[in-house]
Amino acid sequence: MPDSASSGVFNRPTSMILCGESRALLNWVAYAMAASNPGGFVWTEIQLDGEVRDERDLLRTDRIPRDRYFEVPPNDLLLDELAGNVAVGGLARSGDPHETIRGFADFLRLPPHVQRLISRLPQQGPPAVLVISNGHRISGFYSWETAGPSVRAILRAGASLLVTWAEAPTQGRLQFEHVLHLTGGSPASWRDAALVVERATPGEGYPTGTKVPLRDWPEVAPVLGSALPPASGSL
Repeated sequence: MPDSASSGVFNRPTSMILCGESRALLNWVAYAMAASNPGGFVWTEIQLDGEVRDERDLLRTDRIPRDRYFEVPPNDLLLDELAGNVAVGGLARSGDPHETIRGFADFLRLPPHVQRLISRLPQQGPPAVLVISNGHRISGFYSWETAGPSVRAILRAGASLLVTWAEAPTQGRLQFEHVLHLTGGSPASWRDAALVVERATPGEGYPTGTKVPLRDWPEVAPVLGSALPPASGSL
């Protein structure tokens, strides 16, 4: 078994969803996983107008380089169904294999913002991770039938996808290869929190059913320990 949950996970394009109640703590855990990825990462936050972040939120720090961080409203991540449908109509007469046509159409359906990010990712070496925080905020715009093709299109483009979900999990989480649930409250109490692996690809990260306290998670604990001491200031 790998030494940590994301070791061996992002060595190939894959998808992961982190579900939990604390948006701020979800962001820290996602950052710890993405920052350890040798292929790098880019971060998109789905932000609402006038929203005030938790005082301990990662996104109030300078941990994420500005050229890797993008703030977008939910509408910027709408699918472009017209582009995909037009592509299917044109390519259906090309004689290309069905899988090729479907893959190209799925990519064109991706939001323009996501297409631009994918085009900027390195094409050589380990896959980069595309992080989307507050993913629950676009659930009203998607049916889960369309979420699966979106995930596949990102993976075909050579990137991994890591989504944070701060609402009650839905069946759509099963569109992801790795499904993790974060138990615990605020960032200040992170030592009492744990990650539960609901779903995992065999041989990649901790196996399905594992529960690991964040303080014992090799890639997560050092990041949180250096940035999120308890409110009392004692470790």
